[in-house]
Amino acid sequence: MGVDLNFWKVQNGTDLDSAAVYQTACCDHENVECLEALPIEEILKETAAGFQDWDAVDLWNYEKKDGQGSFQITITPQMVRFDCYSMERADMKRFSSIMSKFECPLYDPQQGVRFDKMVAFLTDEAGEYQVQVERELSRLFPRLEVTTQVLTWEEYAQRSKEKSGHIHYNAVIHRAETVTKVTSFMQFGNAFANRPCQCKTAQLADEGEARRILEELLVKSIGRVAEDFFGRTYYA
Repeated sequence: MGVDLNFWKVQNGTDLDSAAVYQTACCDHENVECLEALPIEEILKETAAGFQDWDAVDLWNYEKKDGQGSFQITITPQMVRFDCYSMERADMKRFSSIMSKFECPLYDPQQGVRFDKMVAFLTDEAGEYQVQVERELSRLFPRLEVTTQVLTWEEYAQRSKEKSGHIHYNAVIHRAETVTKVTSFMQFGNAFANRPCQCKTAQLADEGEARRILEELLVKSIGRVAEDFFGRTYYA
């Protein structure tokens, strides 16, 4: 079973429908307005360097030396597509690293998402930790453009229904009588991850100590959901 991974660069200030770009540029091989021209020769050289431990049949086809995996490159002036066959996830992540040098984020049609932007929704009390969340997300995902929105649960419930080709992150702090949960939820296309951390609510009686504990739990939950994200995507 094959997996295709796709890359292009959008002109500054332009917001395009990634699924439409994929169909037109990567499948139909037609030009798309507002896409940048790519340095084809440099990309081929970087790919060859990144897979020098593989056998290059030619500029466009590579096979793993042990026979366990192969890929084919398709290039137009505006896009690069890697069709991968029986490849390990770690090997497929190399494409994301290579193409990041050319400011081309990964688009994965299998999951229906482009790994260029993340919108972070901080619900109710979690909004008090906006600075900490932004810092941690930027550290873990340095190549993603991260924007945050602080809103109520009702507002988030409405916003979460809206379709988006970007990655969504949501943080929620729920205080119950005995246990308080800090949950990080991340959706990336048709896949998602959900990681709660918790403490006894009685530990939050002191306001100063409560902020320290909740911040620690929030950072821990972000780290755990990020691990799931990296383990289930071809983004590196």
